[in-house]
Parts: sequence; structure tokens; C-alpha cells
Amino acid sequence: MLLLVVLAGCGTLDRAANPTPSSSVTTGPPPGASQAPGPPLATATALATGEVDRTNPAAVAADCFTRWQSFDARTDSGPSAGVERARNCLTEDFAASLGAGAPGATDGGADGRAWQDLRAQGARSQVSVLATTSLGGIDTTATGRVVLQLNVRRESTTGNEAPVAALSTPALTLLRQDDGTWRVAGADLASVAGDAPGR
Repeated sequence: MLLLVVLAGCGTLDRAANPTPSSSVTTGPPPGASQAPGPPLATATALATGEVDRTNPAAVAADCFTRWQSFDARTDSGPSAGVERARNCLTEDFAASLGAGAPGATDGGADGRAWQDLRAQGARSQVSVLATTSLGGIDTTATGRVVLQLNVRRESTTGNEAPVAALSTPALTLLRQDDGTWRVAGADLASVAGDAPGR
């Protein structure tokens, strides 16, 4: 009986060691797709991180949204920390509308009390952008204004509990700046589950 269990375990290890290559369909929408990225990408790998090409609106959107919406209440200064992290990829008007640089943004009021509760619980949330696509499949890059829909996986953790994952498809509006770089000028987070604190 013990021998059968050991052999069964070895067979499982062999299968795990040689996974079937995944189809490119699971890593993003096909070129020119008009359908928004969605739940089929739930197990996709997040887009590569590193140096961001600021002349590529999709790269800016993925990087900026990740920095803005991820948080760790144990170490972040307050509910506006994500906005401050992403400030250099947001337009001045949009950053101001989110309260960037506002006095007292990190303490006092309902947001401050809620943040202290999250800190006491050890709450944190990591956002991964799995794919981006032009909203409605229409590429408007040449106009200097694009709206991109993102496929986002958020893994939220409280204390030592296991992370809870959720998918969402927020839309970001980006504007091309005079130097050819792109900045986020607006966001529709209506489909976001578990929005970042302070937003």
C-alpha cells in the first residue's frame, strides 16, 4: 500500500516538472482584439516590470496603475501613498483631483481612521496588470488621447491570512505630453473590486 502511494506521488511530480506550454491566448488579447481583456486571463502572468517606456501608453498605464493602486498599510505613510508613488505618471490636474500633496492627507478624518484600522490589521494589496487593450478596439494614439482597458488581478491580504484574488477591468485615459511621453489623465474604476484605500 505504501509503495502505491509513493509511485502515485512520483507520477504527479513528473507531470508537474514537465508542464504543457501555455497558449499565447492566456497572456493577452490577440492583436487588434475589440473585446476587453477579462476573466479568461485570471491565471496569466503579469506584464514584465522594469524600465518603463514613457512613450508607450500601454506601458505607462500598466506601471502607473500598479504603483497607484497597490498598497501596504504596514509601511505606507497613509491612504494617499499610492497617489504619491504614481505622481510622476499622472497629469497635474488628475493628481490634484486625487488629493496629491493635500495637507493632512495621511492623517485625521474618516480616511485617516480607516487607514489606522488597516494598518492594525496588517492589510496589503498587490495589483498586477495582466493585459491592456484599446477600449472598444479603437487605437486613437495618433490623436494624443487614448483610453485603455486593463485586465487587473488584485491579491489582498490581511495579517497572516492567505491572499484573496479578484479581477477587474478598469479603464484609464492617457494624454500625450509635449515631450512625447504619456500620462494618466483620468480613470474609470467602476469595475474595480477592492479599490485602494483613499480612492
